[in-house]
Amino acid sequence: MTYLASIVIPVKNGEEFLDEVLRQVMSQKTDFSYEVIVIDSGSVDTSLDIIKRYDVALIQINPKEFNHGLTRNLGVEKSSGEFIAFITQDATPANDRWLQNLVAPLRENPEVAGVFGKHLARPNCDPIVDLNLQNHFDRSISLARAFWRKDEGYEQQKNLYVFFSNNNSCIRRKIWKQIAFREVEMSEDQWWAQDILEQGYVKCYEPTALVYHSHTYTPVEWFKRQFDEYRAYSKLGLVKKTSIKSAIKAIISLSVSDVKRINQTSGLTMFKKVYWSTQRLLSNIGIVSGQFVGTRHSHRIVKTSQNFLSEQSQKINKK
Repeated sequence: MTYLASIVIPVKNGEEFLDEVLRQVMSQKTDFSYEVIVIDSGSVDTSLDIIKRYDVALIQINPKEFNHGLTRNLGVEKSSGEFIAFITQDATPANDRWLQNLVAPLRENPEVAGVFGKHLARPNCDPIVDLNLQNHFDRSISLARAFWRKDEGYEQQKNLYVFFSNNNSCIRRKIWKQIAFREVEMSEDQWWAQDILEQGYVKCYEPTALVYHSHTYTPVEWFKRQFDEYRAYSKLGLVKKTSIKSAIKAIISLSVSDVKRINQTSGLTMFKKVYWSTQRLLSNIGIVSGQFVGTRHSHRIVKTSQNFLSEQSQKINKK
């Protein structure tokens, strides 16, 4: 059977949100038919049991075979939709019109190669993460707009132009056949956005395609996340190395700003304001340190950071 749209969901140990994600995905109201493909890369929790409750196609791969770009390419190869939507195991569609809205720009404009939607913070998440998501999607990106390589601001705001998130996206199969996802460790979505823009195609933001997707990381998790992201961003040419002095200033500046924003946030008790202010200081140390090390991905300190994270993970698992 041929579908207008296919939804591809990579999974590994996603039991925390997977059931609600699949429940929302399977209840989408559309004027077209769609299929759901789940690619599991070695889950050892209850993810497989959850997946088997739903009428989806399950593909299982060896954990060693997983790659952010190649695994999504596999999902496209195994699907039949003209448009392929991607979400992750922790991105829950906010309503039953998510897919209809996400596909709409592709149906309306043949020049659009890919669309990404808006992320909403989950309840009770880090308030700064919530505010940052709002700033990113409502102010930086603004309302539904198309991004072209020919725009004057492309070079000056390249990090904004190539932003694309496979936590909530949809691409055109016809274009994917020409420009597939790269075999990269991280940021396959942003590499793809850059590739399509460089080839003259259009990327579009659709603010009505909503998913709940946010993370409240520990400082160590922030370090690892930012290390991975900034190593990828440096390869994309989106970020530059900074000095230790600049990194220290960034930690102080971010923390002061975060404390002010937390104190101005309504609905938080004094205890929560103190708690989150302390957490943001620790998180900012992890964030900026991860960025600092990540942009020096060829330096020997990378091995040191990886060993450190491995040791921390082992300590956590022993508790």
